[in-house]
Amino acid sequence: MKKTVMISLVAVAALQGASFDEAFKAGKVSGQLRTAYVSQDNAVDTDTYGTSLGGQLKYETDTWNDLKIGVSAYISQKLGFATGDVDQGKANNDLFANNAKSYAYVGEAYVDYSANDFSLRVGRQLIDTPLADTDDIRMHPNTFEAAIATYSGFDKTKLVAGYVKRFAGYDSGNDISEFKRLDGADSKGAAVFGILNESIENLAVQGWYYGIDNVSNAFYTDAVYTLSLSETMGLELSAQAANFSEKQASAIDGNVYGVSAALNVGALTLGAACNKASNDDGKSIVNGFGGGPYFTSMEEMTIDSMEDASAYQLSAELDLADAGIEGLKLSALYGSFKSTPMDMKVKETDFIAVYEINEALSTEVSYAMVDDKNKNIFDNSGTPDDGGYDRLLVRLNYTF
Repeated sequence: MKKTVMISLVAVAALQGASFDEAFKAGKVSGQLRTAYVSQDNAVDTDTYGTSLGGQLKYETDTWNDLKIGVSAYISQKLGFATGDVDQGKANNDLFANNAKSYAYVGEAYVDYSANDFSLRVGRQLIDTPLADTDDIRMHPNTFEAAIATYSGFDKTKLVAGYVKRFAGYDSGNDISEFKRLDGADSKGAAVFGILNESIENLAVQGWYYGIDNVSNAFYTDAVYTLSLSETMGLELSAQAANFSEKQASAIDGNVYGVSAALNVGALTLGAACNKASNDDGKSIVNGFGGGPYFTSMEEMTIDSMEDASAYQLSAELDLADAGIEGLKLSALYGSFKSTPMDMKVKETDFIAVYEINEALSTEVSYAMVDDKNKNIFDNSGTPDDGGYDRLLVRLNYTF
């Protein structure tokens, strides 16, 4: 926090003068109001629920000498009357800080330099890469303390390089509002390099390297090929691969491969995907710092932290625009996850509705049913200590 604030203060000092005053006055305020409700019906443990009202409030200066500054506050205010009691273990903590407490923090605070085909952003910021991403699935997206440079001067090719130090948000662990080191106290950060290319018609490819201090060297690549079969029919084929090489006995090590296909026929899209991971005993692959890039990822389950994982997914999406309901999409997904060394088997079924009412107002509803088929779920009393859960998530967003 202190270092990020210092960066902003130094930038402000450098930009003092009438011209910067004009850039400051011409700056824009934007944000999003969001209310969210989440409930979890556990097969064994106490059921939980929680409701929050909050969002983001952002100010960004106009550009001055190719520089601009942005700051955004992230807020989540618990609605006590619609949240379970903490002492009774009924509060769902997904929308809050520790112990279901409200929070407010500076989610973004950056200096941005952009000129011609080059840009550099330093400070707290949104990042979307395969192994470090926003994953905006609860009250706020993940944000990162980082320096990220991009160059797009080559034809249909973008280069990305930078360093990521800490992050906050739903995927960062305990206390969503606290910026933490990437993998606990031992990691100082990650060097990131990526290349994205679309020079071949209908084909998009990307490759990434992450040098995560004291955790792993990670390589990721994928390719997406789109094919138009007719005016109303299209096919998308994708493949991915990743390799993790552990550092400091982190146990993050192994390979993962994936393929997927999606057939679009008018308003209906049908999809199928598969992921396979291979690891030495006691090792696993991970999502990285966010929701992860894997084709089979569901609302709840992914192959993150699974040894020798295999996962399959079937999906269907219906766009009701042709039926006169512009902006409404309905989806259903089924996923199966298995790890033989961990004696683990989980199935998940998701139903999702997304309705973009207009440019400003949207709502999302998702219902996930996680069926835990683990064989080793019994304690000494013979009582199951797990068994899955059903989770309902409702969000209403107003963007301005």
